[in-house]
Amino acid sequence: MQNKSYLIFSHNNCFYGLETLSVKEVFLLPEITAIAEMPDPIIGIINLRGNVLPVIDFNLRLGYQQQEYSLTDNLVVINSESSTVGIIVNQVYEVKEIPTTEIKIITEIYSQESQENHKLNLVAGIAKLEEKLITLLSTKNLIRYTEKLADFSIHDWNNTDDLVKENYLEKPQHQEYSKLIFCPNATPQERTIFQERAKNLRETQSEDFSNLIPLAVIGLNEEYFAMNLAVVKEFTNINKVTPIPCTPKHIFGNINLRGEIVTLLDIRGVLNMQTQTTTTQKNQALIFDLDDLVAGIIVDEIFDVIYLNPLDIKSIPAMINHSQAHSEYLLGTAIYREKMMSIINFHKIITNKELIVEEEI
Repeated sequence: MQNKSYLIFSHNNCFYGLETLSVKEVFLLPEITAIAEMPDPIIGIINLRGNVLPVIDFNLRLGYQQQEYSLTDNLVVINSESSTVGIIVNQVYEVKEIPTTEIKIITEIYSQESQENHKLNLVAGIAKLEEKLITLLSTKNLIRYTEKLADFSIHDWNNTDDLVKENYLEKPQHQEYSKLIFCPNATPQERTIFQERAKNLRETQSEDFSNLIPLAVIGLNEEYFAMNLAVVKEFTNINKVTPIPCTPKHIFGNINLRGEIVTLLDIRGVLNMQTQTTTTQKNQALIFDLDDLVAGIIVDEIFDVIYLNPLDIKSIPAMINHSQAHSEYLLGTAIYREKMMSIINFHKIITNKELIVEEEI
């Protein structure tokens, strides 16, 4: 049986797949620089290590209205032939191998007349994966607006006169002024994070990511922590938590995640920190999948996804060993936003008998 590899992501509660070979990298959404005269699905550009990366709003590409962006949105960088583009999506999940026998090709679903429809040209097929229907996308058709920008660098763009730019791009039918302002309703704190991400992408040199460690950066009690991204299933906002009677204090409660009941844990106690008793508007959940255990941990905030060089990880300072009785659950420290970030040994925490997650909860 042959398999095809796809990156699975969700957008507006629907699931989509892109061929893994077309995906270059994934990172959390940075600030986008809006450019007038862009084709409608393209909302602007970012400076990715000195090169222009056009950014497409997936909502607009599907023909829907533009929506507010979130700090938890992702930017998926994909390429097709000579064109590279970023696509804004809600949540990236994982790479999955899908048997070709489970893929229904678009010609088997729609008539030839329907396939001529502009929106349907995005769809290459449909697949069933773990009770979910995945819409498989055509990378080439998804980014067909951006071929003319493929050879531009930031320097080229900044030194090109307006007339050349206008002739170089397709003329949109209309352009709303609001689209020239990135995330106009963002709070000052959110805007600062968007801007820091954009700065990091400008300054980061292209390097071999195979030796780097992917980490999710979270906030607990106003401190930075990081954990291996490999166990992270998704990030989600917390709308309502249902308490579970007669359970240990580290079991925070249950949430309904698209019809699936997920138990939230509070790991602060294991890290010798004050536990949380109520949720706030900022609280988020990190859903993990570890040894077939799917659950979540409640966090103050999800800040970033980073790729860390192992050489940048330092041993735990003596003052932490002295003041933190459970420092054995930390792998080391690193600098994040000019502050110390502790790297969590998440597997050791979750298999800790104090959490009794091996029992039914």
